[in-house]
Amino acid sequence: MRRFLAALLIVAALLPAAAQAGLYDSTMILVNKQNALPKSYEPDDLSYVDIAYAEGVPATRKQLREEAARALERLYAAMLEEGIEIVGVSGYRSYSTQSLIYNQRLEETSLDYVSRYVAKPGQSEHQTGLAMDVAIPDWPFLTTDFALTDAYAWLTAHAHEYGFIIRYPETGEEETGYAFEPWHIRYVGDTAAELRESGMTLEAWYRRRLGGSHARREARFLLPTGSK
Repeated sequence: MRRFLAALLIVAALLPAAAQAGLYDSTMILVNKQNALPKSYEPDDLSYVDIAYAEGVPATRKQLREEAARALERLYAAMLEEGIEIVGVSGYRSYSTQSLIYNQRLEETSLDYVSRYVAKPGQSEHQTGLAMDVAIPDWPFLTTDFALTDAYAWLTAHAHEYGFIIRYPETGEEETGYAFEPWHIRYVGDTAAELRESGMTLEAWYRRRLGGSHARREARFLLPTGSK
């Protein structure tokens, strides 16, 4: 698995600048401990997401990329129709913001905790503008207790219908590198249904699709024509 992910990183590094930009703009981009975004990367289509938020969430974290933002608004509206409420806690975060969060958590907790729950700057999905942490109004905190709520049950059953997945599932730590985060939803578009049906993590999906491929074929897959 590590060799496979390292190969993806090498492929990206070998691509010309324009191709790298296309890779970063894909809604299927794989960002994790082995595949980091450059410090300078910021999506050029960030948009305010019109949902309820926990108290004190900065305006900059109420953004996602345009496609993901509109999809989350539709998901939010569908939940409200069924009497289920969520609040946004953290959407887009820049490299510098993630650096501050990482260092603060490291001071407050331990390296073991941080390595399981907090991404290093450049390795956070929040920098892609495709991920949002959510909670419920009565308990707007990011804890595994969220997995006991009706909101989480709804998301596990329906999030894929709006292009979202639970990015860090309970049984996925060995593959994702992070502990269970029921609050972290990630937009991947149409592939969400396939991921939910298969039960695979995003890392496992990439491995199945690209395993055994040589670098040139990997590059073609990562940058399909018309990819967003």
